Amino acid sequence: MNIFSENDLNAVQDVIQKTNGQSNHLLKKEEQLKDEVSELNRQSDHIQQLIEEIETLNDTKAKSIAEECIQEILSFYGKGIEKILKIISDGNSTAAKDIYNRLIDDSFLNGLLLIHDLHPLDLKTRLYKALEKVKPYMDSHDGSVEIVSVDNGIVKLKLAGNCKGCPSSSSTLELGIRQAIEEYCPDIVSLEVEGVTNNSNAGLRTEGWKVINGLEKLPDGKMMAVENDHIPIIVCRVNNRLYAYRNFCPACERSFTNGTINENIISCQLGHRYDVQRAGICTDDESIHLSPFPLLEANGIVKLAVG
Repeated sequence: MNIFSENDLNAVQDVIQKTNGQSNHLLKKEEQLKDEVSELNRQSDHIQQLIEEIETLNDTKAKSIAEECIQEILSFYGKGIEKILKIISDGNSTAAKDIYNRLIDDSFLNGLLLIHDLHPLDLKTRLYKALEKVKPYMDSHDGSVEIVSVDNGIVKLKLAGNCKGCPSSSSTLELGIRQAIEEYCPDIVSLEVEGVTNNSNAGLRTEGWKVINGLEKLPDGKMMAVENDHIPIIVCRVNNRLYAYRNFCPACERSFTNGTINENIISCQLGHRYDVQRAGICTDDESIHLSPFPLLEANGIVKLAVG
């Protein structure tokens, strides 16, 4: 049975032309896409459950037939995905290249391509892309992350700048870097990071980047208290850059809701001062830090990574 006809290229290119320039439209539908991803994840979990049930079958012949069927289906659709990628990659237009890049960057399709061994980018390249995604957040805290080595799926990174040895580094790692790496590189065996100091946020896993409405309109030199997943967060804009921290002063255990902001310094109700541009370090006691949350702002949309 022929899956593709000679008209496939024209059909795909027609779709590419119709979808070109729709990036802003897609961003507005992000919530709808998140629901679709949730459904895809549900289906993926159900498939895994069915496979596990097949493994428990007592009928050896039925089990063998079911396993062979699964392999044939995977192979069948794998060849189809490979054909689609080739058709699009052969396109010479800018739109075709844009569609191709969006396909290989999509977190769900990323996993499918890896399952079928079709991903055009090697692990190290995907790792660089993951770190590039959180670079704005790292830059906002005068920090950086370097790749030490990638060997047999074992990734070693090194935190530098204000992130190195900072009590907030564990939060920085778990909430930002690890989330991006797990999205782009689900095939890594383990992740090791130098320059991390354990704190109460160690081991925290993220549920992904979440859109927070209204923050894009926050004026420079102002701060706003928000809540996400029942977690209180204080967000401030300094030098036209957003920073997000847990709305909790570790010195007095009060919030910043009725506090003040003066240039890059935010103060709680009792006057404890913290430098938001230096990873939330307390200006009176540098052993105290605020707990940061990764924040990305692009195309008028603000996202937070909250555990």
